Amino acid sequence: MLLSAKFENIYSFKEETRILFTASKSDQLPLHVSRAEKRDDISILRMGLIYGANASGKSNIIKCLGIIKSFALNGWSHKRYDYFKMTKEPKERSSIELEFKIDGHFFAYGIAFSKGGLLEEWLYKTGRRNDIMIFERKRIGDDWENVIAPQFLKEEGSQFLNYLIEGTPTKGTFLNEYIERNGKGIDAIKLTRKWFENLNIIFPETHRTDFPFRVVSDTQFKTVMRELLEYFGTGISDICRVESKPEELNIPDRIRQKIEENLEGKNSDTGAVIHNNSRFIFAEKDESKNLKWYELKTVHKKAGDDSDFIFDLFEESDGTSRLFDFIPMLIDMRTNDAVYVIDEIDRSLHPMLTLKLLEMYNNLLRDNSQMQLICTTHESNLLSTAPIRLDEIWFVEKDKQGESHLSSLCEYKPRENIQKGYLNGRYGAIPFFGELNNIHWGDAKQK
Repeated sequence: MLLSAKFENIYSFKEETRILFTASKSDQLPLHVSRAEKRDDISILRMGLIYGANASGKSNIIKCLGIIKSFALNGWSHKRYDYFKMTKEPKERSSIELEFKIDGHFFAYGIAFSKGGLLEEWLYKTGRRNDIMIFERKRIGDDWENVIAPQFLKEEGSQFLNYLIEGTPTKGTFLNEYIERNGKGIDAIKLTRKWFENLNIIFPETHRTDFPFRVVSDTQFKTVMRELLEYFGTGISDICRVESKPEELNIPDRIRQKIEENLEGKNSDTGAVIHNNSRFIFAEKDESKNLKWYELKTVHKKAGDDSDFIFDLFEESDGTSRLFDFIPMLIDMRTNDAVYVIDEIDRSLHPMLTLKLLEMYNNLLRDNSQMQLICTTHESNLLSTAPIRLDEIWFVEKDKQGESHLSSLCEYKPRENIQKGYLNGRYGAIPFFGELNNIHWGDAKQK
């Protein structure tokens, strides 16, 4: 579970900015809180909604999570980002740190970097009373100053640990190097890696690429997905895959060749998925290890007719396309304690459908669950209709200097209808418009 996130000098965050998902003492919606049970434990919220006007910085929070996840799992990958630019003296050093809980332990993992690569990396075990360093790395010129906590260097294999951290590539992370080179002795690194693997980030323009195989191989998954698509009123009665030839799917030769090379000699259950223009195209080997190409399609029926009408996915609405991300999420959360972060959960969805998604998530919560759902949204109706606590609501607002600032609804202690107060500007984080009379339309004629 995500406990907090800190950002500095990245996108619209100039000074160090922190968002917290620690729970207040309120007894409202108790299942929304993973309550502290031990002395050093911390109560964490299982849901969070982040509001703000367009260009306020909401999506920048999610982008920062994506950057640090990429570092944690893959090392430096030249991922595009921008440091804070709206200043006369811009700095190129940016930093992100996440504090999280996994398997009853709390950790803080952070990175500092510039467009030239990684500058610092650190991992701490955190607690109410003190923090314990696991490792730290700091770049000084072309060299690295690396430190591993002494307790890990007393164990057998400490020489290999020193070899690993000293041999970590300049643009790599020790977190990734330790896993890739089968490091041993530091369970905190393995837990941290596991947490990032279970951190799922969904942007409006990105899509899950695992479910096409599950539709084929997992009968229960396909049944639940089909039933939920029907429940949400999409008109889809089933999902199927249709075999096609690569040339019919308009797959560029270089991509097709790369996929074929990657799958050559691998197990028959190995495959690859391409998502392009709302199409799911995937390749896998049959029982004879021959590579086959398929496209995922939807099935519709009309009343009084048993015929199947096959549709391409790009023929479905944008809202239905988003459900192909959200439904696997709900299925996943039913059995796994995953963390999902969604940018613009309401994009292309009817307000009632967005509300229903949150209600369904609420119904999945259990006393001992470590699942978590954090979303950015513009949908103000949720403030008065959704099952949500005051401490789960955050606002993002950009000032006249272009800096984004965060505030919690708890800071305002609202006594009114929250939705009404938000739309009236009581909490900020809404668009403010200039004078329409100041627009100089001129004599331009419409063509």
